[in-house]
Amino acid sequence: MSALSSLRGRGVGNGIGDGLVLVLSAGATLLAVLLVAIASLGGMFALVAILMAGSLMVLAALGNERTGFLALMGAFFTAPWYKGFAPSPGSIVTGTDLLFVVGFGLLFPQLIGKRVHLPIAYLIGVLTVLTAGLVSSVFSEQALASFMALVFWMTVMIGLPLAIALWGPPGRWVDLLACSFVAGQMFSLAAGIAKGNRALGRDAGLSTHPNYLAQAGLLSIALLLYLWHRHHGKSWFINAALLGAAAVCSASVILSGSRAGTLVVAVLILMVPIVERSAVKGFALALLGALLIVAFPLIAGSAGEGSSIARLGGDKSAEFSNSARTLGLEGGLARFFAHPLRGDGIVDLYEIHNNFLEVAVSIGIFGLAGYLLVLFAFARPLFGSGEFRRLSYAVWGYIGFGATVPSLYDRSIWAVVALSVVAMTEFERRKHVDTHEGPHAFGDDGPTPTEELVLVNNSGDPQ
Repeated sequence: MSALSSLRGRGVGNGIGDGLVLVLSAGATLLAVLLVAIASLGGMFALVAILMAGSLMVLAALGNERTGFLALMGAFFTAPWYKGFAPSPGSIVTGTDLLFVVGFGLLFPQLIGKRVHLPIAYLIGVLTVLTAGLVSSVFSEQALASFMALVFWMTVMIGLPLAIALWGPPGRWVDLLACSFVAGQMFSLAAGIAKGNRALGRDAGLSTHPNYLAQAGLLSIALLLYLWHRHHGKSWFINAALLGAAAVCSASVILSGSRAGTLVVAVLILMVPIVERSAVKGFALALLGALLIVAFPLIAGSAGEGSSIARLGGDKSAEFSNSARTLGLEGGLARFFAHPLRGDGIVDLYEIHNNFLEVAVSIGIFGLAGYLLVLFAFARPLFGSGEFRRLSYAVWGYIGFGATVPSLYDRSIWAVVALSVVAMTEFERRKHVDTHEGPHAFGDDGPTPTEELVLVNNSGDPQ
C-alpha cells in the first residue's frame, strides 16, 4: 500500500487532506534529492547523508518517542567519551550534545503540559547560581566567554534535568539509559587500548584525558550499584554481566591513573552498608578492606607504572600532578579573595582542579552556596526510600571527584547526574504522599509501576 493510500485509509481524504498529502510528498521528494546531492559530495558528506537517511527510516518505522529514546541512548553511550566525540578537543559542542538535542526534540510533544514536583532547595539553588553567574559575567573582563559558559552550565544544571523530569521515563527505560552509559565506558576503554591512547602509563580511553576516563568509570560503578539492586538475582546471566561490567569499569579507573577516582570508588563501596542499612554488608566490606590494606604493597608493585594504585603508592609520575594542583589551588584562592562576593567570571578555570573553588572563583560565595544547594537536592534521595534512590550514588561520586578536577558542565558527568532527577522527583512525590496518606502508603521500596499510574490527589485527579 502506498503512503498516499495509507493516509487516505486513515481518513485523510479530499480538500485539506489531499493538500497535506501533496505537501508531505513534495517535502519527502525534496529531502531525497537533498540527501542524494549531499552524498554526491563524497567522503564525510556521503556518511552524513547515509546517517540522515537511516535516521529518517528509523523515525518512520518507530515513531518520534521511540526514536527520541534511541537518540538519548546514543547520547548516554557516547557521554563517557566527552570531547573525544567532537571534531577536536577544543570544540564547544560535542556529538553527545547533538544527540541530546535530537532526542529531546523528538520527545518534545510528550513534555508539553506536564508538571513536576521539584524540591525548593533545588529551585533556590539554581536561581542563586543563575543570578550570581549573570552578575559575575557582567563584571568579567571576558564577559562574552563567561556568558557562553553560563549558558552551557545552566543547560546541564537546569535544562537536562528538567527535560528528564518532564518526560518521566518508565523504570525500564531509566535502566537502559544507565546501561548505555556503562556500555559506552566499556567500549571507550577497549577502543582506547586498541588505539594506544595512553600517555605516561595512563589510559584515556576514547576521551581526551585520563581523568575523563576515570570520572566516567566511577560514575559507571555508581550506576552499576543502582542496576545491581534493580536486577540482581533475576538470572545468573544478569548477575555475571553486572559483575563483569563492574570489573571492567573498575579497571578503567585504575588504568586511568586517577588516584582521586580510585579513592572515590572505594568511598562509594563503603557507603553501601549505610545506604542499604545492612550490618552483614558492613562486616563483609570491612573484612575486604582489611585484606586490601594488607595486600596493598603487592598490588601497587604489580599494577604497573602510571596506574592509580602505583601512583597512590608514591609513583614518580604523580609528582607533576601534585605540583600542578598546588599551583592551581593557590592561583584559584588568589582570584577568589580578589572578588569573593561577585566572582571573577566563568573563565580560565581549568587549572584550578577543584569544582567547589571553581564555583567560588567564578560566581562568588553566594553562588557557591546556591551550587551546594543544587548538589544537596540531587544527593539527598540516596538516604531516603524509593526504588530509584540509588541513582543518587552518582551524585555522591561527582561530589567526591569534583574536589580534585575541573568539571562544571562536562556532559560526561551531568548526563548521569541529571538522570538522578528521577530519584529527586520520586523523593518529592513520596513526601507529598506521606503528608496526605501516611508514611507507609507504598511500603519500603516506593510505589510499584501500577501504583504510580493510579496515584491521585485529594480531589481524585491524576497527579
